[in-house]
Amino acid sequence: MRTPGGRWGRSVAVVVATLMGLVGLGVGVGSGPAGAAAQPAQPAQGVTDSTIKLGLVQPDYDCIKDFVDFNRGDQEKTYKVFVDDLNAHGGILGRKVEPVYRDFCPIGNAQALAACTSFTEDDKVFAVVGVFIDQSGDAQLCIAKNHQTVEIIHNVSQSWIDQAPKGLLLTPNITTDRRLSVILDLLGQKKMLKGKKVAVLTQQDSKDRVDDVVTPALKKMKVKQGTAAVLTITGTDTSAAQSQLESFIEKWKSEGIDAFVLVGQVVVAKNYVTMLKDAFPKATLIADQSPVALSGGQDAVAAKLDPNPYQGLISAEGQSEQARFETPVMQQCVKTYEQATGTKVVAPKDVKPGPDGKRVEVYASVEDACGDILFFKTIAEKAGKQLDNTTWTKAVDTMGPIDDQLVLGKWASLHTGKYDANDTFGLVSFDSARGITGDWKALTPVEDVAGPS
Repeated sequence: MRTPGGRWGRSVAVVVATLMGLVGLGVGVGSGPAGAAAQPAQPAQGVTDSTIKLGLVQPDYDCIKDFVDFNRGDQEKTYKVFVDDLNAHGGILGRKVEPVYRDFCPIGNAQALAACTSFTEDDKVFAVVGVFIDQSGDAQLCIAKNHQTVEIIHNVSQSWIDQAPKGLLLTPNITTDRRLSVILDLLGQKKMLKGKKVAVLTQQDSKDRVDDVVTPALKKMKVKQGTAAVLTITGTDTSAAQSQLESFIEKWKSEGIDAFVLVGQVVVAKNYVTMLKDAFPKATLIADQSPVALSGGQDAVAAKLDPNPYQGLISAEGQSEQARFETPVMQQCVKTYEQATGTKVVAPKDVKPGPDGKRVEVYASVEDACGDILFFKTIAEKAGKQLDNTTWTKAVDTMGPIDDQLVLGKWASLHTGKYDANDTFGLVSFDSARGITGDWKALTPVEDVAGPS
């Protein structure tokens, strides 16, 4: 099991961090709300009476092939299958989608920023959809904030959403910020920290989330808290941060700490996790960055580390890749792809490495492409015939539950202030003996974690 949409999260986002996510679509979604607004006098950028220009973006796996043991096959071909299927079944309220395809190298952000400019200024698209990664957030905000263009992507921070015009930056996944809240809420409900004394390990750019989310949640649970550690991490040199952690470890020993909440992408790296587990072998570790934690645990399995420092680490996840693959909505996506290409989509549990040692995970491309197009279609049809940023935002803000309309999870919703859709989560722990490489093991069933609307 990986993060919802977590194939990109584990592959691209982790690589970037370490170097410095009925027939076809034409039936079943509906033909839009009754009483749709009249045609606008001045159509939005990328929208005509008969077309919607849509930017479709994917990472270039050739660029990172030396760092990952899989690829997604021909991603442009996969997106084209679902764009063609959508258009063959009437498009979006009679408008055909006019696709513009671009890929980018996710190492650094030069190509991501160039893609932003090309999509918004040269191609003049109405929206950009797909897997678009820049750890700084500059490229994402270039699209949604600087160019006020609708953006549906997978790797999104709540702080980026807050900086963009409301309703323009969306994800079918969950933000890291909300995942942290979900983890703590579920831990509180299950009383899994009862009797423990908890310390927090974080980095400078994640300290606000500790102050705003973790500390209040632990107080609400009436959990004893130890000293919070904020590591100073600069570039790739971790020696100073490790020295800081050594000092905190001695303090935590005197405080009797037996559980740690790790907040931030860097502090879940193997060197810090190993230091903690060496000093506190029986401690409970909890992390908000599940793609990085999963990658670290699986790397430790490959390195034959015993004990595995990630063993038992807790996070929150949705349905497993195989469970998502077996849902009716995903099976319809698979059927559409297979009929269009004559190629069988191998299920996640059955994917094996090829002669080059790489796994070709076509199912992941199908999930992303089909899910992204369906998500866009669902909102655009609710916006009505007068499709522009104003009607789009109104549609998002009044969407409510979109259960069973999201490839990534059974429960999903959008409303004013909530622009990350997936609400299907449960607690998981890393089990190094699960499968060949180690994987998440469910601690609690998935549930609807949407919270108040």
